[in-house]
Amino acid sequence: MTDGRSTSASPYGPATPAIRRFFMHFAGLGASDRAAVVAAYARIVELPAYAAIDASLGDLVARSGRDEARAALSGPLFQLVRRRDATAESANAEPPATASADDPCTELEPVAEPTLAALLALLVRDLLPAEAFDLLYGPFDRVIPRLELSAKS
Repeated sequence: MTDGRSTSASPYGPATPAIRRFFMHFAGLGASDRAAVVAAYARIVELPAYAAIDASLGDLVARSGRDEARAALSGPLFQLVRRRDATAESANAEPPATASADDPCTELEPVAEPTLAALLALLVRDLLPAEAFDLLYGPFDRVIPRLELSAKS
């Protein structure tokens, strides 16, 4: 589709093939690869350029008409970044003091935020300046090289 809206065949608009490949590769990442992504992301969020790019990303998604595609990312993303022991934790332990007991984010792995940033960058890659895409996707470059996302399989 040319207007960026999602359909069941292309739930992520024109980025559907790349996002599906990203999800497939992400599902296979081990704990050390996920930790490397989190460490790399922690470094980039401190950069002044990151704040500006992050602030404009949501607006770019909305202006592109890809809100439905953004919403479609949430289900697969949450399945992949939900703490495997979240059910046991919630039954046996108190939530962290800094989080609300009702906050679903307390059940997400630390890799959730960099993964969402990378997915949103992929969603609007065709509209995003190259430098912005590089910054948002950068934490994944070593573990899911960009060429893997464009490969025909």
